[in-house]
Amino acid sequence: MANPGAQSQPVPTLLIVEDGDEYLEFFERHFLGYRLLQAHDFDQAMEALRHNTVDVVVLDIRFDRTDRERLVGDVLETSRTRFGQDTDLTEAWRYLADKQGFLIAREIRARDRQEALLFIEDLPERQVENLARLYGRVAVVPEFDAKRIHRALVELTQMP
Repeated sequence: MANPGAQSQPVPTLLIVEDGDEYLEFFERHFLGYRLLQAHDFDQAMEALRHNTVDVVVLDIRFDRTDRERLVGDVLETSRTRFGQDTDLTEAWRYLADKQGFLIAREIRARDRQEALLFIEDLPERQVENLARLYGRVAVVPEFDAKRIHRALVELTQMP
């Protein structure tokens, strides 16, 4: 029989933002004590954030399977600022798809959302520091290692 005076711990909620289902499948296998939500693009992520209390947003970085019109970012501006021209947009589209997780993180923060962010990617230390400086509560785990991801989630959900 449960102790009526005991307080149950809230179940942490993770919003997984990815262009496929690999992250969700990994988290379903390894993180049974979490509530999992999924979004496949920025608009779906914002919809989920509006209607749910989310503890951590888990962001895929590359969205190469997402239709171009669903990507965050202006392709002409990207082409001009990154590649110095606006006639061949192929490289700009590729850049937007390859950096989509970072662009989504920027847009989430631009809307005054403060959920913790988790990236699973092997990034240079300087880039990890920049992400933390730009976005606050951020963790970066270099690979799909359940123990390391669990430690990062515990740290993110215990931080004020």
